[in-house]
Amino acid sequence: VDLIQVVPDSLPAIAAALERTGPGDLVFLTGGLGSTPDDLTREAVAAWAQVDLAEDPAVREALEERWRSRGIRTRPGVSRQAQVPAGMAALENPVGSAPGLVGCLRDRWVALLPGVPQELTGLLPGVLAALDRAGALPRLRRTLLWRTAQVAELSLVRQCEPLQARHPRLHWSWWLTDWGVDVRLAADPGDEDALDSAGAELDRILGPVVFSRRAVSLPQAVQDLMLARGATLAVAESCTAGMIGGALTTHGGSSGFFRGGFLAYADEVKTALLGVDPEILRREGAVSGAVVEAMASGARARLGTDYAIAVSGISGPGGGSDDKPVGTTWIALATPGPVWIRRYRFPAGRDRNRLLTVASALDSLRRLLEGGDGVSPWNAADTWGSAS
Repeated sequence: VDLIQVVPDSLPAIAAALERTGPGDLVFLTGGLGSTPDDLTREAVAAWAQVDLAEDPAVREALEERWRSRGIRTRPGVSRQAQVPAGMAALENPVGSAPGLVGCLRDRWVALLPGVPQELTGLLPGVLAALDRAGALPRLRRTLLWRTAQVAELSLVRQCEPLQARHPRLHWSWWLTDWGVDVRLAADPGDEDALDSAGAELDRILGPVVFSRRAVSLPQAVQDLMLARGATLAVAESCTAGMIGGALTTHGGSSGFFRGGFLAYADEVKTALLGVDPEILRREGAVSGAVVEAMASGARARLGTDYAIAVSGISGPGGGSDDKPVGTTWIALATPGPVWIRRYRFPAGRDRNRLLTVASALDSLRRLLEGGDGVSPWNAADTWGSAS
């Protein structure tokens, strides 16, 4: 990707953005293909390319049939969505109504896609196939992926620097995600041998901080491990308010391992639902190792699962103290053996601290399932927040 532009719904602005592209470029435009007056992408592209914009009867019929099949009268604006700039072909949208459009205009290939993420994702394979058939796709770099969790971005960079220096022709990138940091290593055509060599070395360097070499999320990686082992899981959440359970049930098939969970913020709820001893709560406080140990054990016992996750923390912005500053979080994993307990001190704001709690809990479970001790093998200073 050489250039990314964000422009308003304005004919001059869209045309100006297109003028900043050049012959031979492959240009993707997203958004502005709906049926309202501010959906101007088709008009802007036609004006920039100096071609006619006309209704495509086949597209209109497909749109009308879409509404008829749902028992809905043809919606206003269908004519607008059926308009196609001359020289472009319409591609069926498997998710929504606005078709994708692909064509060669002013010596560059142009693809128009809806801005709605689900529709864009649904249309993209068809658009890429059409571009490939036309010979418009460049020779793509071969890319390798390492998805990591519980390790800081700059720490990954430092670990990779010696290898990066030995392979200057390869393309290195580090991407922050909801679950951690992705490391991507790419090679131009002709450099594949160097990519394979560096990739094997990177496997050794990154080791157990990698939760997947594929484009899957951390919850999906945990689900795959749980299902493969025929194991079951429960959760007891205090500071995350259901975020762990929500993450675990994102993907289909989660009912094969996830039994359910408890949202236990108030002390009396921890006692009533999870059997946490009131004396422990009084003596240690809700944010403590003893309490999350009892929460995890209680969730595992009450739902009859093999494993249980429990979390309690001070996510912020207030509520901290000298002994327990904002970011202090305890995570416990009840297992068929001992209960695993760990304290973290996350350094971010409330939303990020809660997300780091979810990711740390899931990744620690992942490491236990893979035969580790649940703890990052890297120095604590290299992780998201100090752990003990």
